[in-house]
Amino acid sequence: MFSKMQWGLMAGVLALSLGAGVALAAMSADDAIKARKACMKIGHGGVMGVAVPIMKGEKPFDAAALKVAFAAEDAACKDYASLWGVDTQKGDKETTHAKAEIWSDPKGFEAAGGDWYKADQAVRAATDEASFKVAFPALGKSCQSCHEKFRAPLQ
Repeated sequence: MFSKMQWGLMAGVLALSLGAGVALAAMSADDAIKARKACMKIGHGGVMGVAVPIMKGEKPFDAAALKVAFAAEDAACKDYASLWGVDTQKGDKETTHAKAEIWSDPKGFEAAGGDWYKADQAVRAATDEASFKVAFPALGKSCQSCHEKFRAPLQ
């Protein structure tokens, strides 16, 4: 699991990457798109797969399962900040649902990432069902608002 300092560093790198339009030199647009998809599906989707049933009352609060999901998210999303260079807007073979607004409104995208990070940290800090259920709605809202502005609909 990343420390608060590491997450802060990652947010800073994201800002620099977007502002400067920098991507990993050795990474193609297709590789960046694949990595973003893996982060979203395995990382964020994995957390939601554990968290949503808890929130709905379908499963009991399970700190251990959440910890495993967050560890998988950390692994799947470890290079996230470096995956948004201007040269990764369109792949040769990979399709993306990333909207152009990511690059035309980098401050908005950075702010959305900051909102997600704050909400994610609050859910990670939850120690019981009550604190989890207080924290989780902000995480869902941050995901939804980012997807509405920065992700084209899935087809």
